[in-house]
Amino acid sequence: MRVVRCLAALAAFVPAAALAASLRAPEGPPQVAESPRPSEAPMSLTASDGTGLKLVNLTARASIEEPLAFTELKLAFQNPQDRVIEGQFRITLPQGATVSRFAMKIDDRWQEGEVVEKQAARRAYEDFLHRRQDPALLEQAAGNEFSARVFPIPARGIKELIVSYSQELATAASPYVLPLKGLPEMGELDVAAFAKGQKAGELKKSRFVPNADFQVVMRSDAARSGLRNANLVLARVKPMAESKPDEIPSAIVLVDTSASRALGFKDELRVVESFVKALAAGAGAKTPVAVACFDQAVQVVFDGPAGSFGEGELKKMKERRALGASDLQRALLWAAERAGKGGMKRVLLIGDGVATAGEVGGDELIAATLKLKAAGVERLDALAVGGIRDDALLRRLVTAGLPKDGVVADAGESFAVLARKLSEATRTNLEVKVEGASWWWPKKIGGVQAGDEVLVYADLPAAAPVKISIAGAPAKVVELPTVDRPLLERSWVQARIASLEYRMDVEADGKAQKAALQKEIVDLSVKNRVLSRYTALLVLETEQDYARFQIDRRALADILTVDQGGKLSLTKRSAEAFAQPKQPPPQKPVAPAKSADVQKKSLAAADKADKDVAEPEKRVADDEKKGEAAPMEEQAKSEAPEAKPSEDMAGAPPPSPPRAEPAPSPAPSAVAVNRPPPRPSPARTEARRARQDEAEARERADGFDRAAPQKGTDPYTGKFKEVLDLLAKQNAKAAFDKAFGWREEDLGDVMALVALGQVSEATGDLDRAARAYGSIIDLFASRADLRRFAGARLEHLKGGAGLDLAIDTFAKAVEQRPDHPASHRLLAFALVKKGLFERAFEAAAAGLKQQYPGGRFAGVERILPEDLGLVAAAWIKAEPGKKQDILNKLRQAGGTVEDKPSVRFVLNWETDANDVDFHIYDAKNNHAFFGSRQLASGGELYADVTTGYGPECFTIRLPKDKRAYPYTLQAHYYSRGPMGYGMGKLQIIDHDGNGNLTFDERPFVVMVDSAFVDMGKVTRQ
Repeated sequence: MRVVRCLAALAAFVPAAALAASLRAPEGPPQVAESPRPSEAPMSLTASDGTGLKLVNLTARASIEEPLAFTELKLAFQNPQDRVIEGQFRITLPQGATVSRFAMKIDDRWQEGEVVEKQAARRAYEDFLHRRQDPALLEQAAGNEFSARVFPIPARGIKELIVSYSQELATAASPYVLPLKGLPEMGELDVAAFAKGQKAGELKKSRFVPNADFQVVMRSDAARSGLRNANLVLARVKPMAESKPDEIPSAIVLVDTSASRALGFKDELRVVESFVKALAAGAGAKTPVAVACFDQAVQVVFDGPAGSFGEGELKKMKERRALGASDLQRALLWAAERAGKGGMKRVLLIGDGVATAGEVGGDELIAATLKLKAAGVERLDALAVGGIRDDALLRRLVTAGLPKDGVVADAGESFAVLARKLSEATRTNLEVKVEGASWWWPKKIGGVQAGDEVLVYADLPAAAPVKISIAGAPAKVVELPTVDRPLLERSWVQARIASLEYRMDVEADGKAQKAALQKEIVDLSVKNRVLSRYTALLVLETEQDYARFQIDRRALADILTVDQGGKLSLTKRSAEAFAQPKQPPPQKPVAPAKSADVQKKSLAAADKADKDVAEPEKRVADDEKKGEAAPMEEQAKSEAPEAKPSEDMAGAPPPSPPRAEPAPSPAPSAVAVNRPPPRPSPARTEARRARQDEAEARERADGFDRAAPQKGTDPYTGKFKEVLDLLAKQNAKAAFDKAFGWREEDLGDVMALVALGQVSEATGDLDRAARAYGSIIDLFASRADLRRFAGARLEHLKGGAGLDLAIDTFAKAVEQRPDHPASHRLLAFALVKKGLFERAFEAAAAGLKQQYPGGRFAGVERILPEDLGLVAAAWIKAEPGKKQDILNKLRQAGGTVEDKPSVRFVLNWETDANDVDFHIYDAKNNHAFFGSRQLASGGELYADVTTGYGPECFTIRLPKDKRAYPYTLQAHYYSRGPMGYGMGKLQIIDHDGNGNLTFDERPFVVMVDSAFVDMGKVTRQ
């Protein structure tokens, strides 16, 4: 009776017409209908600095082979800017969908992406980005979101992409859905779906803003129970006929309030309100309920009888807003602690299941879930919200091993449906068997209720009948129609990969077994063109490009496409398909401008002309002939002046001299930091000398006071500048209103979040500042560069308010991009601040051991050994009894013993293929920069990094009383190139020679070419 009352109470919150519509079975022909999705744009292409590109054309073709569907999208985006940019393409796919094709139009031809192991794909992409060629890289981001880096997007030009994916229609009632709601106005929209060779729905519009998704609801007689082709079997079965009631005597409600929930936040709060009120009406007003919001922290908003929950609690949740990273593990551990105190029996998780902070792997989250069991919780359920979510992870959590399995329900369903799911019992660990099959998936199912349907894949001899049993009882399987192999095969391989991922996450014992399973996943993914969490789709320009990175493009050369009639077909790629496009003739070398010519030009005109100067042909020929790029040591040496600069070179050049394009680096030739440097080629030395002469000419022509820090162009622009100007005028309220309004207007803009964080810091609200910076992690969890940038901001907060999350995100950046030295060194020094010296040493040693691409990261061969030495010195100071053991470890790792006083200024930035210059001035009017790296008063700039990211390091090895304090530091944004705004930090590390390290973190943003950013002064403490 209580279940009935609860159901009736929930139904009361749904209009009768909507409830009737939700329960009515579709009748008649296939129809195009709306679906109640939040207005999250399902696909976008955005510049790295946040500028949105316009989706001008979208053509979609879908072929529905129940219970599978295949979709091919052709997209055209327009770049509104007058410069070439790199873009970030993002697309949200249906749950369980898998990408099988990614292609980019280069000139007048489509270049196909190849499935490649993820780290290798990332390295190849960056190498070609530096060569200004045409790479693109697509990989799985969070949950069902896929993202791609695309370059180049021509100025005022069009970038065309193709994305294809296959998906399951999990139940006979599941419609085919193409997400469109949330897209801005498009010039042309052309969508058509086909089923059984007939057109099932279409939508053609011009200058159209979609207000609903495109949806095809199949006729009841069109639903199939599965598909078959020879040995490949897919069957849809119903495990249970009826369910029993399962009361809710008490409940903990965990509400995801991380940044990714911003768009659907109001709907999420309505779900919470409806659930608690319905529980009070059905189970009783005194039913114990605790409601907590979680993101990177947990805030309890209510703990008491359900009948007392009201407007005050909802107001707290609204005021908290959706900000911060998502620490699901923290939320589950808090729920276990709360349940242990008050005997709570049920937990309801309302969120997207995408963890971006804390432990994010399935193993750790399952372990946290099992602590609920130890605290007396009997069942965990999840209401999945949002377009981007991870239903697969949520299903693993609700079936993790509590006394009762829970369910994963779509929070967008009617409350009547949700009430039934939450108040009905489930079945657990139902064993699945397929008679005569050599392999099948899944092996077990849980969280099953009456009417649920399950898709079972099997490898079964072609002549064998399909006989499936669940928990020992035969399941009804009707005759499966035979279909063409391609679509079924890709879905079948996807199921094989899912089974291997399950074994890796749940059953594997030890690193070796996990590594073997991961290799098997990668091999399957590459061979069958089915993307996995360990692979990416990489587009390069020519066949030689793939060969240089040892990428086999013929693993499965055929491409699955949809023809005009909706029929699936394989595009056979013959040998001609791999023929090389006609290459343009080599660019002739451009002679450096003469001093007199430079003096006649304006500074801006000289910059524009200089950025296009090419390296001499001989250098490129020499490097390609050697088969490898000069490693970082050669770059560091060759970038140094041939002789000590003259006195007039001690001044600051407002714009830097032209930088040459780096030579390509073959993937196999990544070099360790201790590799002996070869001699620079004569052409390379000559080119460097020519550019040095030009730099001197420009120095003489600029007319600035070279011994003083430069002011020049304001480094900020737009709304960000408006916020900082208000802060400078000490108008904190107006600054907050401006920043907050900007963030509400554009929920995914990184600069809006930085502005909100800086205002919050200035007003002393460190919690809100930490959540603003944590939001960058939540929205860009798969981007190591933005993780590091957010970490630097968090690390800067007073009193260590953001240090734990900074360490967490730096560690994840190491996992994502171990080939970026900044990942390792930022993690190491954050751990030093936390007092975790042994972990810090391990992190720094890993960075020193790591191999880095040739021609990149000049100077790290000196920076990283010294980093390790500083960490070792701090460790010895903390544990002097281990001194000899630590020194032995230091020598074995190749580190430098740091036992003398020093101060280091280290600059790193989080944009690739661009150049941020470091300028250091002392109190004696000396100036160090890329053209004159030493201060007469002492100190040296190790190298000039022109290829993005840094780090650039300036070290003074003098006692404090010998240093020329104060030092004035500046960053000069030579050119943002395709990458957008420069965002990074200056780290000042002062070592007294006895293991005492002091840190000063100074994050920065620079938004305008040729601007100087004031990094402040360094004074004697």
